[in-house]
Amino acid sequence: MPSRTKHTPAEGSSYQPYYSANIKSLLRISAAGGSAASGALPYPAICIYCGPGASHSWLWFVDMLEAMGFLNIAFINEREIQAGGLSRHDALLISGGDTFAIAAALGEAGARELTRFLRGGGIYIGSCAGAYLPLNSSLSPLNLFNYVSAKISNLAGNLPTPGVLPEKFSTPYGCRYVFHPVREEVIMRIIDFPSRLQQYTEVTAPLYGGPAFLTPGDARTVALYRGFTPQTLYLADPQLAHDTLVGRAAIIAKPVGAGTMYLSGPHLEHPRYPPANTLIAEMLYGSGKEHGDTAACTRPEGETCSSGTRDRLLRNIRSELSNSRIAALALERTPLQWQIGRKVYEPEKISLFLEAMWSRWDIFASQKSGHEHELYAIYDLAKEVTRLVRCIQQSTASGTDDPASAEELFERLKVLAASFLTIYCDVRKSRIIHGGAT
Repeated sequence: MPSRTKHTPAEGSSYQPYYSANIKSLLRISAAGGSAASGALPYPAICIYCGPGASHSWLWFVDMLEAMGFLNIAFINEREIQAGGLSRHDALLISGGDTFAIAAALGEAGARELTRFLRGGGIYIGSCAGAYLPLNSSLSPLNLFNYVSAKISNLAGNLPTPGVLPEKFSTPYGCRYVFHPVREEVIMRIIDFPSRLQQYTEVTAPLYGGPAFLTPGDARTVALYRGFTPQTLYLADPQLAHDTLVGRAAIIAKPVGAGTMYLSGPHLEHPRYPPANTLIAEMLYGSGKEHGDTAACTRPEGETCSSGTRDRLLRNIRSELSNSRIAALALERTPLQWQIGRKVYEPEKISLFLEAMWSRWDIFASQKSGHEHELYAIYDLAKEVTRLVRCIQQSTASGTDDPASAEELFERLKVLAASFLTIYCDVRKSRIIHGGAT
């Protein structure tokens, strides 16, 4: 049977004030036909980038947003952004991955739409790859996204020598290198960040290749790197790590038109760090866009099918997810790695996508009508994911590598997870609005 992980906050957690406020806002907006009460916290329409270049870490945004009651979530790819899809949302979230691949996928049309979105009051929250993307650069295609003039301290012409994990230590950047002296936990000191619900002076979050800002340039410094913890993993000399990070800006913010860009080196969205997650909640409350559209809280359900057909579809989808999980867990016992673009992927990342769906199965499967077309598409995707995982499993057993199947698998996993989670968020909102179940 699927896991019954409950994606709601524990009593007394850092999430609780946000969850309570956001669920009240959702119910209030639903009762008022889409209009927020004067003085109430906004309930933003959020989109998460899951197109080319995005890694598994966008799933962390889903976990922490859901735990804080932000259920007005959509998933957007490069084609939807280029076609003007950002206009339907208040905030765009871009997490880790391959910055060059994200920039190439968005292209000139995506950059134009991002500018229009920001000038109209949109909020951009980027961590790791999403934080590098808007920094000024002369390299193509990054030079399409020159929004913030901040420099970074983890850039070198002569690459330092890594002590461990050399495959995670650096990325070529023209004739220089972006390098990463530590991974895992870092401590940040908040210096300029007004909050509505909770205020922290320090937070801890993991660093997986994100930048340290040497000078904020035309942005303001929100938080500085203060130091490390016993969980910090040094990839290079500790003194180099200290000199590169400590005292440098970890989070910066820049107004663009009526909107704001927030760039964070550490992954504030990682769900094991609730105090850091609340910073994202506070950023989301700052949207300058006006949203009185009921479509922001509900989507049309589409075609209907018989209960027997629906039950059969759901059983088939669950079966394929189960098959994929079993095969993926077997792959985790092998020393596999795949270079996809500029990122290194391990088998464990396959399971992260599958568990994001498996742990939410009960609510996903509780739908009673609608989404017929989407369910058929999800079933087809789930079958393809199972086929690709098994294909990699067979190649590995025969002693051959199959990077093409791995690359295709991760792209299919992103589409599958986004499709699944879109329905899941709709069902959760509907249960709260109509039945009070959280």
